[in-house]
Amino acid sequence: MTRLAIAGVPRAGKTTLAEEMGGGRSTDDLIGLGWSEASLEASGWFDEPGPWVVEGMAVPRALRKWLAAHSTGTPCDRLTWLGKPHEKHSPGQAAMGKGAETVMQGIVGELRNRGVAVEGWR
Repeated sequence: MTRLAIAGVPRAGKTTLAEEMGGGRSTDDLIGLGWSEASLEASGWFDEPGPWVVEGMAVPRALRKWLAAHSTGTPCDRLTWLGKPHEKHSPGQAAMGKGAETVMQGIVGELRNRGVAVEGWR
């Protein structure tokens, strides 16, 4: 039973990869909630039994919120990071990507310590 989270910079293929794997939940569907509310809502998705795929720009922040709320356990079995965009970023997309990388840098050690297989991260 695999629980897969897909995160990365904008335009890197997160949604495409999720679709190739049969689909899943996208944090893009939560954009209307605002940044903090969207990541809080998505963090709850990690409590659902698998198998599932969760992808999107809010995944790193959702993982950070999940880790903060749970002193033990794993939010997912595997995290795939896509860090290379397929198209040139606008300034806003570049800023979003940098923010996602910063959050990832802060949580990747804890994810690995808890047993999450992290792919694609440096």
